[in-house]
Amino acid sequence: MPFVEIFVPETRAPSERRALADAVHRALVETIEIPPDDRFQALTVHAAPELIADPGYLGVARTVDFVAVRITLRRGRSPEKKRALYRAIVTKAEQAVGIRPADVLIVLSENDSPDWSFGNGVAHYAPE
Repeated sequence: MPFVEIFVPETRAPSERRALADAVHRALVETIEIPPDDRFQALTVHAAPELIADPGYLGVARTVDFVAVRITLRRGRSPEKKRALYRAIVTKAEQAVGIRPADVLIVLSENDSPDWSFGNGVAHYAPE
C-alpha cells in the first residue's frame, strides 16, 4: 500500500533507476511486510541543479549523486521498523547501484486508511 517517489539525478542510467526502485521495494517487503505485489512507485529524473541537498547537514557528507526517497504509507509502524527500513533501503541501494548510503535521503509520510483509493474512486481501506 505504500506509494513511493524516488527523485534521481539524470546521470543515473535508466537501468540504475529501475534497480534503485527494485531495491526500495525489496526493502519494504522485507522490513515492514508489504505484500510483494503491492508496488506503486514513481521515479522522477532531475537535472543536477534541480536536486538540492546541503552537502553536510547533520554531519552527513552528501555528493551530487544525492537521491531522495519519499514513501507515503499508512500510519502505525514502530520506530524500530522504520529504522530497519531506512537501513535496508540504503544497503540494498548500495548493493544494486553503488550509491553511497550518505547520498540517500528517506522521508516517510504517514496517513490513515480513508486516505487511499487504488482506483475507481473507491476508498479501498475504508469502504462505505
